[in-house]
Amino acid sequence: MTGGTMAQQILASHTEATSVSPGEHVTVEPDWVLAHDLSTYPVKGRMAELGYERVAHPENVVIVFDHHVPSANEVISDHMNEVEAWVRAQGIENFYPAGSGICHNVLVEEGYSLPGTLILGADSHTTSHGAYGAYGTGIGHTDCGEVLGSGKLWLRVPETKKLVVDNTLPEGVSAKDLGLVFMRELTAKGAIYDAIEYHGEGIEALAMYERRTLSNLAVELGAVTGMVPPDETTEAYLEGRARKEYEPVTPTDDAQYAAEIHFDATEVEPLLAKPSRVDNIGTVTESAGTHVDQVFVGSCNNSSYEDLVAFASLLEGEQVAAGTDLVVVPGSKRALLRLNEEGLSNAIIEAGGIISPPGCGPCFGAHGGILGEGDVCLGTMNRNFPGRMGPGEIYIGSPETAAATAIYGEITDPREVR
Repeated sequence: MTGGTMAQQILASHTEATSVSPGEHVTVEPDWVLAHDLSTYPVKGRMAELGYERVAHPENVVIVFDHHVPSANEVISDHMNEVEAWVRAQGIENFYPAGSGICHNVLVEEGYSLPGTLILGADSHTTSHGAYGAYGTGIGHTDCGEVLGSGKLWLRVPETKKLVVDNTLPEGVSAKDLGLVFMRELTAKGAIYDAIEYHGEGIEALAMYERRTLSNLAVELGAVTGMVPPDETTEAYLEGRARKEYEPVTPTDDAQYAAEIHFDATEVEPLLAKPSRVDNIGTVTESAGTHVDQVFVGSCNNSSYEDLVAFASLLEGEQVAAGTDLVVVPGSKRALLRLNEEGLSNAIIEAGGIISPPGCGPCFGAHGGILGEGDVCLGTMNRNFPGRMGPGEIYIGSPETAAATAIYGEITDPREVR
């Protein structure tokens, strides 16, 4: 296999070609196909309509129940029962039932997200797995039905944008704030059907869960994937966790990029995505004092154990402000168990918060904290579109900003409570 960007090398390694070029369409065989309760129900129908009765490679399929957990009504319960029966009938053993957590968190924690792998997921935030050196990308229901039935799918090879973060983040500033800097500078249309590679000292200094926050947000820039070159931090995380052997892929010296954009980490401060666009970026200071009816901590962007520790460490010993609800949804069963072991669940509850079962929670507007007319939410999710969580308005910020806001009941700079 010849060199190039990470995207080019990984896609080439999953085709019969030795090299691929941006704009070229290639037929690939993925390492993993991911779907969840919300997507599997229509996907299995599309697979049948395409003429496939059996999943080609059930051993490469991962199904996670996460969006409707717990089920909000009998229709959804019937759908989930039907999906689970289909999963069993198809011989899919990589099945994670309700309560396991968000699909992306589960894939990471269970060792599916590996350098050099190709992960196709019926969820747009499959870009998350690029943090581990994988090519993770979201696909639609029809595409997912095709790849389940045939084991193959064609993809267009993307151009790659190289985002370089010089220096390291100052104290009191998080990877979420850095991701919002990218949103401000590139906008939601800044990387349409591009791959993104994250480079520089500021990226190398980040822990794996922080890198995942950035890769998760890549799709909000319009990108098909957002990858971090694997390094010693990646290897340390995967030791004893990886499900199979893997071959790390890093860009070669002759890799060509559509653009190279530099950012100075020392200039990053706590930021928000204000209603109702992900690229409507402002500083926390500019919105300070805005009353918040609900603080939501969760979603596939900021729900890892480490994210929740960052949140709870500021909240511990404090009280949630009167007139503000706090809803915390751990991203996985593993994360919740660790919170319990460390006593941080008690700290959240004693402060006046509610801890919901592991899963997506209210992030996509199905259950567990839906906003009313005129309500304002400060959340750690990745999207604040109109109607996303009901008729209210959503500000997006970091777990630290969420903690400070919960304490005061209004948008507050987390550096003020450290």
